[in-house]
Amino acid sequence: MIKRIALVALAIGLALLYMGVLPVTTIYASALRVPPWWSQLFFARTSGILAWLVTVHTFAVFFASLPFALAINLIYGRMGVWVALALTVAVYAVTTLPSVVSFFGDSSLRVELITMFDTVKLIGLMPALVWGIGALRSNYRIGRPMKDGLPSSSIGARGAHAERRATR
Repeated sequence: MIKRIALVALAIGLALLYMGVLPVTTIYASALRVPPWWSQLFFARTSGILAWLVTVHTFAVFFASLPFALAINLIYGRMGVWVALALTVAVYAVTTLPSVVSFFGDSSLRVELITMFDTVKLIGLMPALVWGIGALRSNYRIGRPMKDGLPSSSIGARGAHAERRATR
């Protein structure tokens, strides 16, 4: 029971920390100048600026979420994806959702599409990162599954020979 309370308290602490880190990171990223070479890739200046803001915001959310995804995967293991999803939904509901609800219906189609993309990105990126980190192969020899009849690679040469002889 104490362990569960500690894990919930830790998740709340991570959410509060994430709620402080994410806006700072995205605000800093949105303040970056559009490089001249980027503007030349687009026909209209506004399209280039908008594409730059979406791209920089995506990278900012990725880099802000990565340390939290690593920590969640390390602490919560298999339940990490669900913890990350609950964390991002809670943070989105508190920070971004009230402003989205107030302007979403009166916006242009372009702004509504960008808002929907940002919503999916803000809610789904950290759980996807936790899942991806968890899906990476473990480098721990203990955690690797062994095939029948083959010695584990953690046993020395003589031990492997002895183990092979014992399985025959």
